Amino acid sequence: MKEHPILFSGPMVRAILAGNKTQTRRVVKPQPPIQCKFPQIKNDIVTWSVDSPGNFPMWDKHSKCPYGQPGDRLWVRESFYTDSDKSHVLSYSAGYDIQRRNQAYILKPSIHMPRRASRITLEITDILVERVQDIPAMDCIAEGIERSAIKDIHDAAQFEIGEYHKLWDSINAKRGYGWDVNPWVWVVEFKRV
Repeated sequence: MKEHPILFSGPMVRAILAGNKTQTRRVVKPQPPIQCKFPQIKNDIVTWSVDSPGNFPMWDKHSKCPYGQPGDRLWVRESFYTDSDKSHVLSYSAGYDIQRRNQAYILKPSIHMPRRASRITLEITDILVERVQDIPAMDCIAEGIERSAIKDIHDAAQFEIGEYHKLWDSINAKRGYGWDVNPWVWVVEFKRV
């Protein structure tokens, strides 16, 4: 078993803590050629290939999932507050009461969270690869999107996928991996330990 750090935003940390988030989708980098249709995955290794018209591989590459494999653990990095001498974590911004704000607290971005300060550990239960637009509505819920109150199942599913679409673009569009690009993604399923 190995441990890997993973960044989550405040709303996604709250969804994990509430037990509503059990999956995360992360962009595969680098993206394979557009001709790749069905990658083969075993544990944390994906084999991408493109066959030529004569059915011999004209492009073949292996990608290792940077988040690990089933059984590995992820420790969550989130924004946090320290005291003025930066020696103690005092609060996590995902659960921070803004009315208690004190000038002695310093907000630190998630990328700077040390392992010892992480309060959430996740165990990877499965790793898949798919295009982001192939997400089913049930997986949108597992991604932390709130379940729709719409009674019609089809309309509810479209609403949930639309909400995930907005979330995806808010994080990835500015990096060139927006919903419309339909990038390949790692689907990391996990449970909290």
